[in-house]
Amino acid sequence: LNLRIEKEMISSLKIDDDLAAQYAEVIQHADKAILQPFTPDLIGHFWQYGRGIDHPNNPQKILLLPDSFLWPLPLETFPSLTALIGTARSLVCRDLSLHLLAQRTRLTGPNMVPKSSVLLSDPFNEDKLLPSEDPKSETIAMLHKRLLDAKVITNTEKSLTGKTLTVSAEDVKVMLADSTMFFALGFGRFFSVLNSRHFFGQDLRHVKLLALFHRAQNDNSFRRQTKSESTKTITQQAMENTYGAPLLASFRGVACMVQATNPMPTSLNMRLFESFVKSVQGGKTVAEATEASLQMQERPEQRYARLLEGGAAPGGAAPADGKKGGKAPAAPAAGEAVASPPEDLLPHHTKMSVMIIGLAWPSVDGAEAAPAGGKKKR
Repeated sequence: LNLRIEKEMISSLKIDDDLAAQYAEVIQHADKAILQPFTPDLIGHFWQYGRGIDHPNNPQKILLLPDSFLWPLPLETFPSLTALIGTARSLVCRDLSLHLLAQRTRLTGPNMVPKSSVLLSDPFNEDKLLPSEDPKSETIAMLHKRLLDAKVITNTEKSLTGKTLTVSAEDVKVMLADSTMFFALGFGRFFSVLNSRHFFGQDLRHVKLLALFHRAQNDNSFRRQTKSESTKTITQQAMENTYGAPLLASFRGVACMVQATNPMPTSLNMRLFESFVKSVQGGKTVAEATEASLQMQERPEQRYARLLEGGAAPGGAAPADGKKGGKAPAAPAAGEAVASPPEDLLPHHTKMSVMIIGLAWPSVDGAEAAPAGGKKKR
């Protein structure tokens, strides 16, 4: 289904609603077959005082340890799980094993590399506006420049975009070696620019966060991706999928990784990425930054519209405030069309795409962030 959705997005700005509904139905069936049968046992063992009671012994967060077979499933969004812990994604993350999780905590000492963040965006310069889009819309290259100018990305010298030069594997190696936070935004798959063999040769113990938002799609990227995948062996493709990539990153020392696993429209990918980066650089933990990004609000008619140059709201409309329960639009003047109230910017299919692996609850610097109110949660 994801492959069909990916093909549909070659010439479309939106996610096909029918395919997205089929995907959601498959996830519901998976939940009924995998999690639902033993949910009562989980409640009886961990929620002995009841799920509706605020008791210190009740679990506050959940760590998932799925195997390679269950890994591609968006377990964090399964109804059986959200019924236990709530819908907040900041309360659930995953890892490959308890051993790897323990190993990550041992790597949160003094950095071997000065704290800095770098950005790799659209390395193959494939972002093009469609004829149906506003010609004043912001491209990925423009977003790249805006984030650097605003100092959201601190290492401007090492940050690269395909608009200004052809990015090579060696360039990416240098970026990984000289940063503690590596952000990537682009089309297709990240390992098209740096294959798994080169990636596995890097010492990444200084990298606290590896964030790969690389599932946007258009005609140029689809053709390049198809050609690139045809030259790889089955083993190499397996090491570069949604399970193999975090496995390699973990073995090389990365403390936390965020990856997009489903194809998504370019406009949503850009807005999701910008919100996440700003939240992390603003001091939020990876889990909190992800939660804030997934809760963005927008009016339905502007959902798939890109921001305009400089980050202005699309269509000349006043932007939604980006938060749940945000301000309602002002009453229209006589003769004006009534604006729709804001709702979730990201469709459910896109929300299921975001996967957090590793140390998501401590701050990126390695210190536990205290929740609001000054008390730590268990």
